[in-house]
Amino acid sequence: MEDFFEIDFMDIESTESGDAIPLRYQVNDTKYIHVVDGGYQATGDDLVEYIKRYYDRPTYLDNVIVTHPDGDHAGGLRAVLEGFEIGALWMLRPWAYANELLPRFSRFTSVDNLRKRLREIYPNIAALEDIAVDREIPIYEPFQGANIGEFHVVAPAKPRY
Repeated sequence: MEDFFEIDFMDIESTESGDAIPLRYQVNDTKYIHVVDGGYQATGDDLVEYIKRYYDRPTYLDNVIVTHPDGDHAGGLRAVLEGFEIGALWMLRPWAYANELLPRFSRFTSVDNLRKRLREIYPNIAALEDIAVDREIPIYEPFQGANIGEFHVVAPAKPRY
């Protein structure tokens, strides 16, 4: 079969915003499946079923990517991380930079307190990190210049982040 790229934009059944984008492609006779965002938490099971139904019932997804931590993008990925074997999770975790950020927050006097607060502010990605750690899914930072399969990350650069 020839190389192909197939990108699906799921209806997350919201009049607001949100994205859930499963995609698959084949390069040099090897197929890959990625998921970019997962919509709301209630969307997660539908996303898992969609992938199973239309992507030939895979058990393994190569990459799951979180574009940003809002619930309309990251919430549904909990079901994805729990429903498949995952090769890698790509997301930014602000608490990982608490030691660099601490001087910018006069209210916080310790890295641990700032780290804890950032995890509270971003519960969706904190939950994804917990699942990934529990399931031993490697987590990578999608900074500018990274390659995720055949895709090249163009933003953000770490200094901008």
